[in-house]
Parts: sequence; structure tokens; C-alpha cells
Amino acid sequence: MPMLSKTLKKLISTSLGKPAKLALIVRSDLKMGKGKTAAQCAHAAIMCYENAAHGTAEQSALLQHWGRIGQPKIVLRVDTYEQLSGLQIQAQDANLVTALVRDAGRTQLEPGTATVLGLGPASDVELDKLVAHLKLL
Repeated sequence: MPMLSKTLKKLISTSLGKPAKLALIVRSDLKMGKGKTAAQCAHAAIMCYENAAHGTAEQSALLQHWGRIGQPKIVLRVDTYEQLSGLQIQAQDANLVTALVRDAGRTQLEPGTATVLGLGPASDVELDKLVAHLKLL
């Protein structure tokens, strides 16, 4: 069995036994249709999964834990790009997995429009520090 870092051992003993989730934060100012919103959320979820799988050992371990507990997700909303961008910076500063979806511009939006921010998977405690004030979509 490979040696685990102290950090990874601590993560496994503290975080992996606790709830974890993935947060999807949608810009409500864009007035996307339901299908468009669903597709953008799916993009964010897949991007977060890939980023965690190729991230640090801790992020990868948390990804595996999240998968075992049913892949909980929550979909929230912000009113502006500035709010979305601010959350992304805060999450990156907290060393959380992030994924910002930018639309290709084939249907409803201009190319490059930031639509959804994915955060996690991460522990409920860490995510709630950033998103507890947001409303459900």
C-alpha cells in the first residue's frame, strides 16, 4: 500500500466521513431557457469532475468519496457576472475545485458568456462558507 501524506491522512480521517456536495451556481440575469440552463449545469458538473480527478490527491480522494455517497448536488443562483466571478476567486483561494462554463454562442448567448460556476465536490462545511447566502435556482 502506498504511503499517504499527512495532509491526505487528515483529509481521509476528517472530511471523507462527512457530507460532501457539488454546487452549481447559475447566473439568473442571463434569462436562459430551462434546457439551456440544464445543459450549462451539466457542463459545469462534468468539468468539476474532470478537474477533481486530475487535481491534487486530496481533491481526487474527495471526488471518490462524493461518488460513493450518491454525488449530491445543489443548484443556486446569483444575479450578476461579478457575483459569479467573486465566488470563483473565493473558492480558488480556499483551494476548492472550480469550473467556469463559458457558452459557445451557438444559440441564446454571445460566445464566451460565463453562465454557470461549478464548485466542488467539497465538504458541505467548506462549500457552505461560500454559498450558504445564495438562493436556490
